[in-house]
Amino acid sequence: MKRSTILLLTSMLTLSLLVSACGRPDSRADANTVRVGVAFPTSGNLAKIGQSCTRGTQIAADIANAQGKGPKIELDKVDVPTAVAAVHEVNRLILKEDIRVIVGTYASPSSMAASGITERNRAVLWEVAATDPRLTRRGFKYVFRPNPDATMYGPATVRFLEEVVGPKLGLENKEMKMALVHEDGDYGEGVAASTKKAAKKAGIPIVEEIRYNAKATNDLSSAILRLKNSDADIINMVQYDTDAQLFWKQAKQLGLNAKVFIGNGAGQSSDNFGQTFGEGADGVMDTSSANSVHPRALTPEMRKMEQEFQRRYEQKYGQKPDLIATLAFSSAYILFHDVIPKAGGTDPDKIRKAALSLDKPVGSTLVGWGVQFNETGQNTRAAMSVMQWQDGKLVVIYPESFSKSQPQMIPMPEWSERK
Repeated sequence: MKRSTILLLTSMLTLSLLVSACGRPDSRADANTVRVGVAFPTSGNLAKIGQSCTRGTQIAADIANAQGKGPKIELDKVDVPTAVAAVHEVNRLILKEDIRVIVGTYASPSSMAASGITERNRAVLWEVAATDPRLTRRGFKYVFRPNPDATMYGPATVRFLEEVVGPKLGLENKEMKMALVHEDGDYGEGVAASTKKAAKKAGIPIVEEIRYNAKATNDLSSAILRLKNSDADIINMVQYDTDAQLFWKQAKQLGLNAKVFIGNGAGQSSDNFGQTFGEGADGVMDTSSANSVHPRALTPEMRKMEQEFQRRYEQKYGQKPDLIATLAFSSAYILFHDVIPKAGGTDPDKIRKAALSLDKPVGSTLVGWGVQFNETGQNTRAAMSVMQWQDGKLVVIYPESFSKSQPQMIPMPEWSERK
């Protein structure tokens, strides 16, 4: 190709980009309105969870806009069912739509991938649920995570086993045999690692560990048979949505019994789990952020906010919010209510400064967290709880300051004794 032709094409491309840039909306053009990207998996095997995250984030924006404390927030929503999709869509939001703050992404692989894009382009990733500890340990300047990371799950579960389960079973730590079954991605491996470390410190033996690919697995019977042979007292599960349901269905079919079944967020905390199994879910526990803590644990402002959130969510979507929606709301509300107004918009450096200045006590969010970010962007006041399915509802049973009910079904009745 001739040099003159190349120069002509280059000039035409440059002109095209300039026209495109002039024609697209600029999130910084109107001081009274800011645009925020929302990137969750609203299709694929995490669709239910991603939809709940999107809805919780939307209600957070609705309430913040109604309060009028800062600029009006407009949400630009995209679907990121995979890490590849997350890279593509987040890149597009930043480069094509000129969006500087993105709320997402739920899944750790997507969050890890997307954060590389946001950091490289000086944009903020406000992560509401992903747990991979590496997310806030790479020296990135524009990544913030209000929720707990994977290292917090294991210690919370082990404290519960020591303080509640052991005494109820009449077992010392060294007598409580635990088996782990978990998906083999960043989420499963991270939570399992923290559980093994905490269990070793407490002297609780791990008698079995089973890994599987959540996306590829459609039969967990071999894993269940291995768990039966382990004779574990406690089965600790780290699962997403569809694989958690498959596991529990086959656990009943194959007669897998244990004194305690406890999950770690995601699968066992999703409304899908309770809706699918009804009374068959009762007794299953889950370590996670709380879906609804006792009012005594909340600030007066958050007691009122919980009622407002519940009302708006049911009015808009025709159903009660699940834990995932509440978690996403709590994280996004910090951004929309506290950070963006203080920053005066979505400039990433001002967002960072405003986020790092927050100093909110435990009970300042619906899930019971306080808020104080360290220099890495991790919220050091994220608090964990243990919940249990009781009469078709997921209720907080630990710690006592958060609890709305007492633990039941410890030990868990065998399948032959259940309804």
